[in-house]
Amino acid sequence: MRQGFVFALVLSTALVGRAALAQESQLDGRKAASRAAPLDPRAALQYGIALRRAGHLDAAGQELRRGLGLPGGGGGEMEILLHFELARTAIDRHDFWGAMSACRSMSTPPATPPLASHACMAEDHLLWRRASEALVETAAALANGNPSYEAKVAEALAFELQVKDAEAEASLREAIAWKPEAWEAHVWLGRLLVRTLRHDDGVAELRRAVALDPDGPEAAFELARTLPANPEAVTLLEKAVRERPSYVLALLRLAEVNLELGRLAPAREAADAAIKLTKSEPSAYVVTGRVSLAEGKPDLALSAAEKALHLVPNSARAKLLVADAYAAKGDVDSAVENYQATYWLDSSDATPLVRASVVCHGAGRDTSARAFGERVTHDFPQWAPGWVALGDALAGQKEIARARAAYDTALQATGPIDAESVRAKLTALR
Repeated sequence: MRQGFVFALVLSTALVGRAALAQESQLDGRKAASRAAPLDPRAALQYGIALRRAGHLDAAGQELRRGLGLPGGGGGEMEILLHFELARTAIDRHDFWGAMSACRSMSTPPATPPLASHACMAEDHLLWRRASEALVETAAALANGNPSYEAKVAEALAFELQVKDAEAEASLREAIAWKPEAWEAHVWLGRLLVRTLRHDDGVAELRRAVALDPDGPEAAFELARTLPANPEAVTLLEKAVRERPSYVLALLRLAEVNLELGRLAPAREAADAAIKLTKSEPSAYVVTGRVSLAEGKPDLALSAAEKALHLVPNSARAKLLVADAYAAKGDVDSAVENYQATYWLDSSDATPLVRASVVCHGAGRDTSARAFGERVTHDFPQWAPGWVALGDALAGQKEIARARAAYDTALQATGPIDAESVRAKLTALR
């Protein structure tokens, strides 16, 4: 799971209404409505939700507490909704105990607490990845056939934490059946389907979520991160950041996409914005370093990688950045050493082996280049870039027949390669 907003689930749309799902772009309207009806707790609730989803957590808490102090906000279902949203504001702040206090403060009918209190506590347990505790609360919220959408989505997220994907999917689909117009279950189902290699179905769910919540930052981000680097991804990420300026994950992905598209200035802008928001997220330093490397500043890239490694010493992404920076500086030995260390940290990624082979070949070290090429094609036999790297090393050693076979295999394999360039290499071998 990711940051606290992942667990910010829908409130009762019957009471809150569609306009409550507004974010940064509609804060002025929500604020005006709240000020026009200063004694209406529903207006305070709607404005508080908009503030939270836009990332203005302190202001959200103030507005929700104001709503609780109003004559109509201190009892019944409206008080439950205000406390639920106040808990979500604390969750977004990573304040477990503050959220738990809000969950437990919901008004109590005679003898028993409201079922919504259990759904609220389930969401709070998810903040600390306590799947078992969350499931205890969702079971209480869903007892006797109570169709709590919030609890059902929380149940699904808890199952996902336990790597029970089938159960998570079933819970999300049931939640959608209960409330098809709500966006949250569509987002998390889409994310689950993409992760379990049902990409097209997952993207369809994510597009449905975006349609249901067109101003929402979460759905836009989740859809964008499933897409390749293209203008649609940029548009979605820019919307997510516009609606929630403090959305670090969206800023980092926006920087990465712009970098892949060769747009260095906007990539730098997004990366710098992310760094200003957080000094404790290693990915922010890695992305910043990647931008520096693309700008031809390997020393700055190394500095950024070191900051990331200080936070997470076993970060494969940061170690790969170190290797690439040394390669850019022409220090082949240090680059190769760090490529090997990267692969040791994450042997599921062929990238460090491929780049080690490429760097060695570029330095005229074709024996080493061949060794890395043979390793990557052995471990990742369907990965086309590995076969290209091996073909280059073999060609450098004048093993023409084997080089041609490697290039032919590359053209039949999967992965990003320049097919025309490979065909040109084949032609040159004849």
